[in-house]
Amino acid sequence: MTRAYKRQRQFYLFAGIVATIAIVNVLFFLILYRPSRSEYFRLQESIGRLRAQIASQQTRAAQKEKTGAQLETSNQDRQALFTKHFIPLNVGFAKVLPQLDELAQKTGVRKSDVDYAREQTAEHGLYSVKIKIPVQGSYSNIVNFIKELENSETLYIITSIDVRSGGEDTAFQPSAGNVSLSLGLETYFYQ
Repeated sequence: MTRAYKRQRQFYLFAGIVATIAIVNVLFFLILYRPSRSEYFRLQESIGRLRAQIASQQTRAAQKEKTGAQLETSNQDRQALFTKHFIPLNVGFAKVLPQLDELAQKTGVRKSDVDYAREQTAEHGLYSVKIKIPVQGSYSNIVNFIKELENSETLYIITSIDVRSGGEDTAFQPSAGNVSLSLGLETYFYQ
C-alpha cells in the first residue's frame, strides 16, 4: 500500500502543482487582461481620432489646392474684369462721353453738358470718375435710360438722382409731361 499511497501522493502533488500553475496563470491573465483591454480600447479611440484628423486635413488640403489654383488665375481674372467693365485711362473720357450720348439717343432722352472729375490717385489700380449728367424726357424714356446704364458693358454706378419737373431745369426748354433729372454716376478707369 505504500507504493499506491506514494503514487497517490505524487499524483496529488502533481495535481497541486498543476492547479497552482493554473491559478497563477488565471491570476496573471486577470491582472494583465484589464490593462491590455483598456490599452486596446484607447488605441482604437486614438486610431478613430487620427482617421478623423486625416479626413479633415485632406479636406483642408483640397481647399487650399483649390484656393491656390484660384490665386494663380486671379491676376488673369482681374485683368479680364478690368478690360470688360472698365475703361483704359488713356481713352477714358473719349470713350465715356460718346457712350453716354449713344445711350441718350437710343432711349430718346435729351442730355445737356456733362460734368466730370477723375480722382488723381488710383485705388486698387482704378481711378474713380464722378460724372453728373442732366437728362430730360418722358418718364418711360428716363427709366429706359437708367436701365441701359445698368445693363451697359461699362460699369456705371448711379450715386444720386435729383428729380425736377420739366420746367425747372435751365438747361432744357420747359415741356409738358417731361421729367428732368440730374444723375450722379461713378465709373472707373484703369491703367
